[in-house]
Amino acid sequence: MELPKKCVQLNSYNPSLDKWLRFLIIVVLVLGIFFRFANLGKKVYWIDESYTSLRISGYTESEFIQQVADGQVRNIKYLQKYQRIHSEKTVVDTVKGLALEEPQITPLYFVATRFWVQLFGDSVAVTRSMSAVFSLLALPCMYWLCLELFESSLTAWLAVSLLAVSPFQIVYAQEARPYSLFVLIILLSGAALLRGMRLKTNSSWAIYGATVTLGFYSHLLFALVVLGHGIYVAISENMRFNKTVMGYFLAASAGFIAFSPWTVVLLINSQNASQRTAWQSFKIPLSHLVQQSVLNIIRQFFDVGLYSDLPRLYFLLSIPVILMILIIVGYSFYWLLSHTERRVWLFVMTLTCVTLAIFLPADLILGGRRSIYSRYLIPCYLGMQIAVAYFLAVKMTSPQVTMQWQKLWRLPLAALLSIGIISGCIYLPADSWENKGPSYINSPIARTINSASRPLLITDLWVYNVNMIGNLLGLSYLINSQANFLVLPPKIIEIPQKFNEIFLYDISPGLKTEIEKNTRYKIQTIYDQKNQDIILSKLRKK
Repeated sequence: MELPKKCVQLNSYNPSLDKWLRFLIIVVLVLGIFFRFANLGKKVYWIDESYTSLRISGYTESEFIQQVADGQVRNIKYLQKYQRIHSEKTVVDTVKGLALEEPQITPLYFVATRFWVQLFGDSVAVTRSMSAVFSLLALPCMYWLCLELFESSLTAWLAVSLLAVSPFQIVYAQEARPYSLFVLIILLSGAALLRGMRLKTNSSWAIYGATVTLGFYSHLLFALVVLGHGIYVAISENMRFNKTVMGYFLAASAGFIAFSPWTVVLLINSQNASQRTAWQSFKIPLSHLVQQSVLNIIRQFFDVGLYSDLPRLYFLLSIPVILMILIIVGYSFYWLLSHTERRVWLFVMTLTCVTLAIFLPADLILGGRRSIYSRYLIPCYLGMQIAVAYFLAVKMTSPQVTMQWQKLWRLPLAALLSIGIISGCIYLPADSWENKGPSYINSPIARTINSASRPLLITDLWVYNVNMIGNLLGLSYLINSQANFLVLPPKIIEIPQKFNEIFLYDISPGLKTEIEKNTRYKIQTIYDQKNQDIILSKLRKK
């Protein structure tokens, strides 16, 4: 890796700052690594993760429904067949399943994870560890990017430290989905772009082109990152078509051409992609949009479960921390825009704003909820963390700031890193979290079924319910092997009599009505979801 010629080294500052920072950074990095790999198998395996295992197993959703929804009683562990690697299914089946049923999801992560679990096993912890590895590799990529951008190792180390204990990064480092790979490729491609613009050599642009290819195959939203890169290059070069612009154009075009086979797949199966993403257009109140957007910013530095039913006192005590984060983030962008040259602030702003500029107006004008899902705004939050790291680095070392004030500016850095560490300590032992969506209820459901005598779980996979399938697969990790399950085919209601306790799991309204009318059972609700959908109920004789 070639470094910029002008690089401010950490030990070029005063010795007391160097010693303090070295110790702090080492502690933070060790904790960041620990948070990524500890208790990987503890959290509930939620809907999307169950689909990850379904994809890497090589089975399709249609195969699962055809083979399971046949009215036969089976042991709950039978569902693990669709979560494991089998010799009759290959990596080609993994790619085919995505191409046919979820073409909006690109295959790089799933192919890599399939090979990973073939080597190390297909337990929940191993499957998730692939994401943890990607998240770990993102740390040196953040260092490289900030070194290319700011030519300051101090800023680079601070950015790495903030990324290491960021609650958002830790949460998605422990999720079997492509988001940590997306983080890695965004940082890697940004560093490669800046290097290409600095060196202007064919080899440097070839490296950037390779990262563009990887980016497209890691996540479709990487297209917005490449768009931001194009805006940055064009403005940096004063809208002139010179060698730098040509280098970017050829590298980005090569990356897009390499991605063209999946583009064809997406166009052919666009209807399936539209069905899978229709929920994004559901309208939500403006107040909720604003509230969730603020919470997403906070969660980059501080997350102790504000989404859940914590006592009001906890929320009130968190208000000063929330205000501190918002002030530091806001002032960091102000400082970046007013105290850096255009090539610096423009890169951070394009990284931060392009994705937001696409999603937020669409939600406000057309209605939708795209901008409240933080996993879609990963480039924005990376840009935000870079801006904060630069601001704190300058305040702690600038010759225009007195030594006393330099020491005082260590406090905000220590505070941000401390609340990140506290968040990690709270997240680590939890069995669910905000990113698990509706699957959080699977833990109490599993405890209820496991405590029952000879239980049977009945569902009907009504109409087309992705959540139902993912939740059912996820439950198979939590329920003991003593339990059995039954998926009723359409218009067939046959309740087996040989089980002591019979539970209904997320059944359709139609099946509920038929059972109440045409059987000798009545339905007793056990768990509902936010007082809306009945998730688990129990049959009792009338």
